[in-house]
Amino acid sequence: MRTTRMLAVLASIAVVGNCSDSTSSNIPEGLEVYTATLNGANERPTAITTAATGHATVTILGDSLISWEVVIDSPIDSITAGHIHRFNPDTGFGGVILSLAPPARGLDFIGTATTGSAPPVPAPPALTDSTFAIIRAGRGYVNIHTRVNGGGEIRGNLVRQ
Repeated sequence: MRTTRMLAVLASIAVVGNCSDSTSSNIPEGLEVYTATLNGANERPTAITTAATGHATVTILGDSLISWEVVIDSPIDSITAGHIHRFNPDTGFGGVILSLAPPARGLDFIGTATTGSAPPVPAPPALTDSTFAIIRAGRGYVNIHTRVNGGGEIRGNLVRQ
């Protein structure tokens, strides 16, 4: 699996800064890792028949930084957007809480967003306390949209590791 420089830097900082505080899962204290398996069968309200699959890793550090990597594992055509959405238990889907910017680099989305600092150019997506709360509550999912399936082609719920 490819990792972003940001994820590698975060993990290195967290490991060095918390060597004596690592948890039994080998994830350093204060670093939260969430993963999702993306496929068309996970789409709501209706599953999508597609050969496309992927996986996402979302990392949270405290209440100020989120980084992500979404890797498309098999062919997908015409990606238009990627988001983290809020899962509504009544409908199975919900609104966007974080756009996965920068836009797709080839087939993969890689990026980071921070709070409380001057934004670089281009500005990262806005983060709110609810962004963190929704993901931590297990109510976030990653959805990759395409030109053919604008409502979403592949999707997966974020699960804490």
